[in-house]
Amino acid sequence: MSIATAQIEEKKYPITLEERLALGENDVRFPGTFEEYLELLEHAEYPIEFCDGEIIIMSIASDEHEQIVANVLAALVNAFKGNSLYKRYGSNRHVFDVVDGKAWSPDASVVKGEPEIYTYKPGKTANLNPWLVVEILSKSTRSKDLGEKQPSYRNISTLRYMLYIEQSRPLVTLHYRSDEDLRWRSEDFNALDQNFEIEGNQILLADIYENISF
Repeated sequence: MSIATAQIEEKKYPITLEERLALGENDVRFPGTFEEYLELLEHAEYPIEFCDGEIIIMSIASDEHEQIVANVLAALVNAFKGNSLYKRYGSNRHVFDVVDGKAWSPDASVVKGEPEIYTYKPGKTANLNPWLVVEILSKSTRSKDLGEKQPSYRNISTLRYMLYIEQSRPLVTLHYRSDEDLRWRSEDFNALDQNFEIEGNQILLADIYENISF
């Protein structure tokens, strides 16, 4: 038995989905090393992230959250249809910030070109070079998404777009980094008849929020 495995058993991190559900709907954090995170990643039946010496057991996604994620992925597929340069991923594909050693699970992401892979351990990998990340905001995730994940994402030199989507009302914030001066700028869109552009492709808010009631 490895030291990390013994530490996980000693600390009694939840392993099964049933054990995770017993902790409630919101994020739950445990102090832990990156090695313990990797060991738990191998066994946990639920998604986890790692930040500043804490293993983050992610909140339970609402129905609205999952519908928006599906809509966003569909919109990204349509935007880059037929262009193999852009590779789209769901939340099961991690992004790793090598600058601060943080492991994240964005709701969706896109890599432009070939993925650069970070290997946690055999069979467990993450992308190092996202070009776009998407986060769906809620009361339970907003603080982490904006206060922890966004500064970490900014460490990633390949990142050009960060898309933040409110699930409780029509509001999309697009952060984009200029290729000329590498400075970040942002725009808000708050009506279903509005659209925004990513790499010259229009994405409609009405498509993102399809079948969502406010």
